Amino acid sequence: MTLENDGPSTQQLQEELSGQKGNPPRIVSLLPSITEVLSSLGVADHIVGITHECDYPPEALEGATVVTISDISPYRMTQAEIHKQVTGSLVQGHSLYGLDAAKLKVFQPDIIFTQSLCDVCAVSYPVVTSTCAKIFGNGPHIVSLEPNNLKDVLETFLVAGRALKCEDVSKRVVDELQSQFDFIRITVNEHLCGRKRPLVAFLEWHRPFFTGGHWIADLMEIAGCDYRMCQSGDRSQAMSDEEFQAMDPDFILIGPCGFTVERAFEDTIQIMSPDRTDDNSKHGERSWWKTARAVKNGNVFALDGNSYFARPGPRLLQGCGLIARCVHGAEVAKKLGEELAPSSGMKQVTLNMYKE
Repeated sequence: MTLENDGPSTQQLQEELSGQKGNPPRIVSLLPSITEVLSSLGVADHIVGITHECDYPPEALEGATVVTISDISPYRMTQAEIHKQVTGSLVQGHSLYGLDAAKLKVFQPDIIFTQSLCDVCAVSYPVVTSTCAKIFGNGPHIVSLEPNNLKDVLETFLVAGRALKCEDVSKRVVDELQSQFDFIRITVNEHLCGRKRPLVAFLEWHRPFFTGGHWIADLMEIAGCDYRMCQSGDRSQAMSDEEFQAMDPDFILIGPCGFTVERAFEDTIQIMSPDRTDDNSKHGERSWWKTARAVKNGNVFALDGNSYFARPGPRLLQGCGLIARCVHGAEVAKKLGEELAPSSGMKQVTLNMYKE
């Protein structure tokens, strides 16, 4: 559902934020999810700096300049290669991302929104603070948003609202989001009508397997699923093939962090193929995959992890709707509609599609 902002006009909001006409705050957003949160509050026009991964919404990208750099090239690397480079950098204490200090100096931002939750996802908090200290001394104001679960995610809207002095707008946005999450919960419960919840697995990576962590458990609970891979707020964890086989879920949802549904689908249909990143051996071959119950029944879905699951922002609502759509089928999908459960965010993977 598209959130309707019935709050102050852009001009009124600018005046409220700046305290005087014609001088709105200059904002830098160092995480795609933060860019989406800020845009939902009506301040997209004030964003002057974004990350190389920010791709939504369009109004936040217009007039904004990329101020981050990265050594990771996900579109040219396999999941195994990305995992190897990420873990290697973290072990050595290297940051995966950096800031373009020259651009920051030119923009002279009033406020920078960042995070310290995950060094794999964005510029690390120490890099942000140290870079700003070198350039600006005591400024600009730095706000770090740290959501671990869905409750925390909704709180980030309020934190941003307080920082930008638009608390009323942020409260309306959060109330609308909560209302729509409640609608998904009610719709699914009516569909289940007391029946047992299906056992569902969520993978945010599969070379190696990684569980869906943080807010994924909350989305699963609202969407009427039995999710045992982690608890609300737990970090994503690696798991062995043997552990995954033993779970034998009814449904398998695959939404690799940072990947579109097209990339998720292409990787999923090759999930049985050997990992040949290190040598020509058959390391990582998963011939057992076709024997899994969910796979045999066609209950595997590739998802747009980049848009709807990896980013702790407003589109987690659609992620929750997508889970309900995949697991509970056409009846629930029809009641939720395309705005809450967009069909473009998922693709079913049937037994005949896999490559060996």
